[in-house]
Amino acid sequence: MEKIKIIFLGTSDSIPSAKRNHPAFLIIYQGENILVDCGEGTQRQFRKVGLNPGKLTRILITHWHADHILGIPGLLKTLVLSGYNKTLYIYGPRGTRFLMRELLKLFDFKKTFPIKIQEVSGKFFENKYFYLEAETMHHGTPCNAYSFVKKEQIKIDQHKLKIHKIREGPHLKRLKTGKSIFYNGKKYLAKNLTY
Repeated sequence: MEKIKIIFLGTSDSIPSAKRNHPAFLIIYQGENILVDCGEGTQRQFRKVGLNPGKLTRILITHWHADHILGIPGLLKTLVLSGYNKTLYIYGPRGTRFLMRELLKLFDFKKTFPIKIQEVSGKFFENKYFYLEAETMHHGTPCNAYSFVKKEQIKIDQHKLKIHKIREGPHLKRLKTGKSIFYNGKKYLAKNLTY
């Protein structure tokens, strides 16, 4: 099972220090590279820790204060120059669609890859491994707090299968969903064969 990686690229606030950059962190899990906030200098932080910004799949903006978003124009330009060709999803609080469009206009951004901008609240992304949720917060400007929620993965206890002489087959898919099975005329509860 792949581990969730969280890389802090910046943990400072409005004024960076010599050792701490503006806010940004990256969540890497199951093929997703999710950047939360993108303060000025974030793309340099990617390089500093040996990460490729071209693997980004999503950007989550907590709010539109400068220290949380001023790295976006430079990062997008780097993606263009690097030949990035995936869809980049950008999520944020109320006002994000308008503000992102204005930011792209201000920096005369030439779009060479699809960018999908969404204003989110509640559950807004889900795959088979995890989901993302946004909760509206109060910070003097529209603001979101985000949750990354890993889904439970049910695993079959191979040792218990051997004890009960249960062979591989399609019935094991039911166990992985937490459902009981009937095998050779006997009922087996998922909780007794999984962990």
